[in-house]
Amino acid sequence: MSKILVLAGGSVKGAYQTGVVRAVFEAGFRPDSIYGISAGSMNASFLVNNFGIQALENDGNIDFPQAAVDLCEFWVNTINTPDSLALRRGTYDLGMSAIRRNFEGLLDTTPLREILDNNIQIRNLNASPIGLKVGAVDIINGSIVYANPTYEHFLDYVMASSAIPILMPVVNIGGLKKMAFLDGGMRDVAPVKKAINDGATEIVCIACHTRNIDGGYFPYGNLLALVDRVMDIAVNECLNADLDWAEFRNECLPMDGSPGEFGILIGQSRIKLKIIRPQKPLNIDIQSFDQEDIQRMILLGYQHGRDEMVGY
Repeated sequence: MSKILVLAGGSVKGAYQTGVVRAVFEAGFRPDSIYGISAGSMNASFLVNNFGIQALENDGNIDFPQAAVDLCEFWVNTINTPDSLALRRGTYDLGMSAIRRNFEGLLDTTPLREILDNNIQIRNLNASPIGLKVGAVDIINGSIVYANPTYEHFLDYVMASSAIPILMPVVNIGGLKKMAFLDGGMRDVAPVKKAINDGATEIVCIACHTRNIDGGYFPYGNLLALVDRVMDIAVNECLNADLDWAEFRNECLPMDGSPGEFGILIGQSRIKLKIIRPQKPLNIDIQSFDQEDIQRMILLGYQHGRDEMVGY
């Protein structure tokens, strides 16, 4: 049996995801691997890094709830303003980049890279008994690549997985121009299909988006806000498709757990699938949030996660 925790993308809404993770671990779910996309890739990497530290210091023993508490505290103490993740580029710099044809995003993501370098170590990831995969899109051939800590320059893939197109610069893996990657959410927001193809028999998936986009007004004359909304729409559509596919696949397979006998699902069996996603839009502005907003998101996630995991 393979249990996989799937952490979908969600930008700053990833704070909500951390609260749900805490509730999921407190309810007793113990994954064999964690798969992440975008903000989910950072959360997944932090957790597996934490597991690695615990394994090295405690003779292989892992305290899952404590790792989740540490992840929540990490967000509250480290990711509590927009500037903690990225800095706005000046008008002059943007204009010169357009003239020189070397556009590197509307935001400078040096702070995010420093967070990854300071908090995630390959040694810890490799010491963890819990597996890790993060998804990023190769923008040269359009494919999605799922990297694990054995990949050279693994943190580049984590960085790329979180790199929102246009807002953030393309990530060149190992500095190579031919290895150009961006946000995994362009192809696969919630990697449930990847988890199933890798042999998962039980999946808990934590998403950060409701089924429908909040229809309220937003300042679409603001370029950053417009890009964020466009990505939200695209991410929402991809996420619904990912989760609907997983649920429909289960419905098409025998309820008794026996393998399917017909069509493209022949030989496959149902999995235990739990999907947790917000019931109401998570209102947080990527251009203006503070520590209280992050704490609010975490608490919302924790409360919702506890409700969802009752009797699981």
